[in-house]
Amino acid sequence: MTGRFITAGASAALLAACVYTIPLSTPDKEPQLSPLAGDRSQPRLALVEHLLANYFASDIVAPPTVCAAVSDGRSEVALPPEQETALIERFAQLAPLSRCTWTGRAWRDSESEAPALVFAVRDFSCSSETSCTGWTSYTAGETSSPSMLYTMRFAGGRWTFEGDRRLIGD
Repeated sequence: MTGRFITAGASAALLAACVYTIPLSTPDKEPQLSPLAGDRSQPRLALVEHLLANYFASDIVAPPTVCAAVSDGRSEVALPPEQETALIERFAQLAPLSRCTWTGRAWRDSESEAPALVFAVRDFSCSSETSCTGWTSYTAGETSSPSMLYTMRFAGGRWTFEGDRRLIGD
């Protein structure tokens, strides 16, 4: 019957060979902030980044083409090229607004003709260098979300965001 049983010492050695260490985060270390949320001079860009980060962090099975826009007071327009490029570098799934086409009823991907999803920031203003507000929404195909008011504050080297989900009529 020798060889059929593993001794206590051998089983401990086999078990030890299967154990690995999981690196633990230290509580005094802050997670790395993206350069966009940490740039006090670009609050609107930080808000767009916040919206996109929340969207891309969700588990979406078949995501549509996603673009970001800001309002010029009449319609949605692209962010300045350097800002749009910074967002595309941060989110590989993001397409430039030039790829999302407004048909008069819906946003479409100009390459595939499939419905597109466009995040938009409207009526953005800052009362100081550290306090801003802006309305956000998204349009997916022909469906638009209710607008949400974000209040932003710059503190501790980053922008923080507080969304107000109340409907405008409330």
